[in-house]
Amino acid sequence: MTAIADLIARRLTAVEDDLRAATGGASLCAVSRSGGGQVPLVKYLEGRMAVLLELRRELHRAGPEGSPAIGRLAATWQAELDRVRQGGFGPDWLAYRSGGVDELDALSRELDPGRPEAGA
Repeated sequence: MTAIADLIARRLTAVEDDLRAATGGASLCAVSRSGGGQVPLVKYLEGRMAVLLELRRELHRAGPEGSPAIGRLAATWQAELDRVRQGGFGPDWLAYRSGGVDELDALSRELDPGRPEAGA
């Protein structure tokens, strides 16, 4: 396994653990339907997981070089987050897209520790 694939696998495990804790083991659909206070947190974590799964699929298709894939996904997810903010979407969509953007930023910083944080 490449270093980036290993990092993605570790981060996915951590997000899965966080999701399990946040949902109490309930399905994501059940949590979303409940409309409870945990929904934005769960959607944020779901966004983190979705972007990691998308990146993993991209790496399987394109090969082991992850930096271009991370950059492309980061641009796409940031554009979608901007669209959500401008379009007046609800807090669940904002949380979901924010989770993906934050995950890609954290992953990039872990791969390149000298990289500044987004927005810094």
